[in-house]
Amino acid sequence: MPSTIKEKIKQLCDTIRYHDRKYYVENNPEITDYDYDQLLKELQRLEKLHPEFITPDSPTQRVGGEPLTQFPTIEHRVPMLSIDNTYSDEELREFDQRIKRMADIDLHHDIEYVVELKIDGVAITLWYENGLFVRGATRGDGFKGDDVSANLRTIRQIPLKLEPVDKKLKVPSSIEIRGEIYLPNKEFQRLNEEREESGEPQFANPRNAAAGSLKLLDSRITAQRRLCLFAYAIGYFEGIEPMTHIQCLELIRGFGLPVNPHTRLCKHIEDVIHYCNEWDKRRAELDYMVDGMVVKVNSLVLHNQLGVTSKSPRWVISFKFQPEQAITKIEEIVVQVGKTGTLTPVANLTPVLLAGTTVSRATLHNFDEIRRKDIREGDHVVLQKAGEIIPQVISVLKEKRKGTETPFTEPAVCPECKEKVVRNDKEVYLRCHNPLCQAQVKRRIQYFAGRDAMDIEGMGPALVEQLVDKGFVKDYSDIYYLKYDDLVTLERMGEKSSQNLIHAIEESKRRDLDRLICALGIPNVGSHTAEVLAGRFDTLEKLANAAQEELESIYEIGPVVAKSIVEFFQNEHIREIIEKLKTGGVNTRKLETQKLVKNPKVSGKSFVLTGTLQKYTRKDAETLIKSLGGRVLSSVSKKTDYLVAGEDPGSKLDKAKELNVHVLDEAAFERVTG
Repeated sequence: MPSTIKEKIKQLCDTIRYHDRKYYVENNPEITDYDYDQLLKELQRLEKLHPEFITPDSPTQRVGGEPLTQFPTIEHRVPMLSIDNTYSDEELREFDQRIKRMADIDLHHDIEYVVELKIDGVAITLWYENGLFVRGATRGDGFKGDDVSANLRTIRQIPLKLEPVDKKLKVPSSIEIRGEIYLPNKEFQRLNEEREESGEPQFANPRNAAAGSLKLLDSRITAQRRLCLFAYAIGYFEGIEPMTHIQCLELIRGFGLPVNPHTRLCKHIEDVIHYCNEWDKRRAELDYMVDGMVVKVNSLVLHNQLGVTSKSPRWVISFKFQPEQAITKIEEIVVQVGKTGTLTPVANLTPVLLAGTTVSRATLHNFDEIRRKDIREGDHVVLQKAGEIIPQVISVLKEKRKGTETPFTEPAVCPECKEKVVRNDKEVYLRCHNPLCQAQVKRRIQYFAGRDAMDIEGMGPALVEQLVDKGFVKDYSDIYYLKYDDLVTLERMGEKSSQNLIHAIEESKRRDLDRLICALGIPNVGSHTAEVLAGRFDTLEKLANAAQEELESIYEIGPVVAKSIVEFFQNEHIREIIEKLKTGGVNTRKLETQKLVKNPKVSGKSFVLTGTLQKYTRKDAETLIKSLGGRVLSSVSKKTDYLVAGEDPGSKLDKAKELNVHVLDEAAFERVTG
């Protein structure tokens, strides 16, 4: 047991750093989020009482205080040069031949290469002195970059102190580690949804979002973006002697930083080509964006022998993937009204196949975007998926115009309620501020009943339209006062459908608190933030009465989100709706967490879900696995214990079979978890 406060603080720091690594780097958490938060709170309490014992590498020092006014510039000790690109198998073979000629190697001799996914993010450098993180910077022009140390500290995958797993591994006195900061696809979608709701312009793609997040002067906002890191190289080192690039990656991993698991050591160039083409077909499996592969000579001796040009190293090349695009026609441009009154132009398209799905609609983001690209109804356009997720119009094929195309006029009134719309000086969005606007009411109800919220099966957009239009529902609390006799009078609602919906509504009353918080539609609060809030406040009443200062003290809750929450619950109309929800029987308390069942088939095992299950939503299946002590992962690897495969499982099933991962159909899943 620690005998002094200083020792207690050190022990807590070491324990939290250990669990950071298990959760953020190894994807193998050992404690619950609640237990982790308790450790962090205890450390914060002790450091507040004894600030003289706070160290720069303390987990509490990840987020800074006041925003910076500008970023200082850092000169790179070793330049961060760019990489030459190639686009074909033949060009890769030419690269291999060029390497052999420059190194005076027999053309028939095989060279080892390391092939890595080319993460579509932002290149950064991390400096450690005697094991402590001292600074980090962007690539900049390759010779100088911006000092973004405060923002990099907020990324949990970046250790503030290097602590090797293998105690025999010596921490170098000085080391520079390079990597790529990226935003996972789910976070990109979440961030854009929040920006749309708050009237901010959406990011064009995950790379753009990651770059914007790193350049924020307020690290507290960066902390909310949930950026991630893959480290890929050592730029400078003292006290270690790696001989190959693959050894450098093993050292980086040994020091506690994440290295992409899909890196491969290839014995010759044909193996390189095969692996590059394999990932060109498989990239949709990933939960982050890649735009190619990076091919590096493995031998560091050859690196020195080959040298660099003024722009790039000679021992590395990038194999770039071609982005998938499609050409189609804009049939019409319509305006959607969101649940907070934001007006968004949407293009209805002639259906076209793009990146594996049929696309018939694409957001045009805002009316400034329409003017900038000169998008008209009837235009032929080039489509591409932003981050291979969201269909967007890349360009207009003006040479295909016949003169019948119609310029789009920005609306002066809301298309639904006909009230005048306004644009604030700092926004690019038009907004309808009519609180009785039916379009906003419908969107809020649809969101409330959605799968990630109260999950009321059967309450889709068409039904919500009817319920609002006929006056049965004026806000989402009215859902819990619907009667069977009301429902059977609606189109496509027979006796069975009406009974099923009444049952689904009744079932939704027992959802846990985080689902309800998410469903309320608080600006800037999605499903993850709702889970964080429910973990801190065990009743909706406590959350509704929380002060902004208390909310800001919660990890991942910044000033913008805290202000949104306070203002939301100060609204008298919202308070009336919450009272109606309570009276209607909706649970407003955190349910008791199930005790973990010591079932060797589930406890400690890792699961990946794919396809559609009949008896479970994805959220319900994940909750069941976690309640039994299992872990839910997003991708299949050798460490995956079970793949749960529903209908239309996709490529994850092929990967599981390739790796001999145990595959469960729904019946087998029920037996394992039963």
